[in-house]
Amino acid sequence: MKRGAAVRVAVASMCIAGALVATGCKEAQDIREEMGWSQQREAPPPPPPVNLDDRWIPADTAVAETTQAQWASRWWLWAGRFDGKAPYQDRDGARCALHQDGPVWFLAGTDGSFDAVRNCTIPADRHLFVPLIAWSVAGGEPGETQALSCTQKQQRAANLADHVYTGLVLLDGRPIGQYQRMRAAGGCFAVASGDAAVATDGYWLMLKPLPPGQHTLAIAAAYREGPRQVLQNFQYTLEVQGAGSPDAAEASADAPESDAGGFDDAADLADGVDAAAE
Repeated sequence: MKRGAAVRVAVASMCIAGALVATGCKEAQDIREEMGWSQQREAPPPPPPVNLDDRWIPADTAVAETTQAQWASRWWLWAGRFDGKAPYQDRDGARCALHQDGPVWFLAGTDGSFDAVRNCTIPADRHLFVPLIAWSVAGGEPGETQALSCTQKQQRAANLADHVYTGLVLLDGRPIGQYQRMRAAGGCFAVASGDAAVATDGYWLMLKPLPPGQHTLAIAAAYREGPRQVLQNFQYTLEVQGAGSPDAAEASADAPESDAGGFDDAADLADGVDAAAE
């Protein structure tokens, strides 16, 4: 080795040992570059952050040229197509893929009598529409004999929705949306042929298509009017397919049962609802 190179190596060694000030360490850097030691693979850039609020669509915004009030009416028509157990009585999501069609995929709440933990496989590029808490009014209170007009049904449905005092949504563990901007009221329509027309009002969550992969959606909401109170509390584990994936109906039938510990987020939401009532 030539004397100049040997000196530079010695200087570099001293630099590594911390014996020289920063200006002398340039010798070590020069040698690392000459010998290719400093050529390290750059770390890939982090993925762009997903703004979850961008996924939520307020109730005054149409989807697929259809108002959300109209989607609410269609949701009730969808729920009325089930024989036996309605989708909001489903505890594990086994009926999630039934009767689904079009650009919006319907998810169900509950009837307020239980907490639901559901799994659901969803095709790519579908909006999601689910009630936080909602009602359909077909007639009067027990004991009332006079039929209600459409306007009266709308007024009673509106009164129920007026007494919702909180609504909370977590998507992948993070709160999104403002429940006050999720309210949608529909006109009068018949859920099934021969049935009396109903009017609907309530709070609905509309989401843009989610990225492929697994997502968790937890919802809680509460209504109280005098002694009457209804609490909604449910959670979905959503498996969103990529383009070209198998049909969601087939995949949903094989969805694994949710981990019993996976309901913590929704339970926390329910605690928040109870606290708001105090």
